[in-house]
Amino acid sequence: MDWFYAREGRQTGPVSESDLIELSRTGVVTGDTLVWHAGMGDWQPYRTASAAFETPLRFCNSCGNRFPASDLAMFGESAICAGCKPAYVQRLAQGMTSTAGHQHFEYAGFWIRFVAYFIDGVILSIARYIITIPLGLEPFLRPGQPGLATYFGFAGMIGIAMQLAYYIYFWTQHGATPGKMIFGLKVVRPDGSPISPGTAVGRWFCYILDTLIIFIGFMMAGWDDEKRALHDRMCNTRVIKTR
Repeated sequence: MDWFYAREGRQTGPVSESDLIELSRTGVVTGDTLVWHAGMGDWQPYRTASAAFETPLRFCNSCGNRFPASDLAMFGESAICAGCKPAYVQRLAQGMTSTAGHQHFEYAGFWIRFVAYFIDGVILSIARYIITIPLGLEPFLRPGQPGLATYFGFAGMIGIAMQLAYYIYFWTQHGATPGKMIFGLKVVRPDGSPISPGTAVGRWFCYILDTLIIFIGFMMAGWDDEKRALHDRMCNTRVIKTR
């Protein structure tokens, strides 16, 4: 796949994926450099677009750029690229802990996450009605008939299955649901790497717990220092801004 990148206001390329990664190593391409390949709708920052690379990449916890995992040095849970390593080691020698490497992330707060969650809810509701209305599973299609039990028995199960598949697919394959993509948000592990399918399943079930405790679990993102909701705390995830 051929990539193009913007430099000094001009389109440069094409270059291969491996060449683009090498350019990021040398600092020619940074996390904010706009890149594009055929099939993409718009140009995106390298930090965002590199998530689709065939070569497995992960974040440097100091500069926030993506590199092949083999190019990063591990300091506890923090992965550090070669360019950031000298300054990072110096900070550690001065008494800073490895968790300081997470400070480059900009965490998404309660309100932007609330709007993204609302948008996902609208998308799921429309999709559910597209399936259940033709099947006659919605109670309002049967006035005066005991359709409520049918709704919760069949339409309810369809809705739950759709929700579970929706969140697991988008969290693991794209790092974000469509609602979060609109605002450039992404669900990641503390080191910036994607979450696993198992974590995605657990995170969705924690959504149920957040709801059962009168949505307090969701509201925790408003006062946590890393904007973590209860499901983020329980599954050790973060929601970050990528643009």
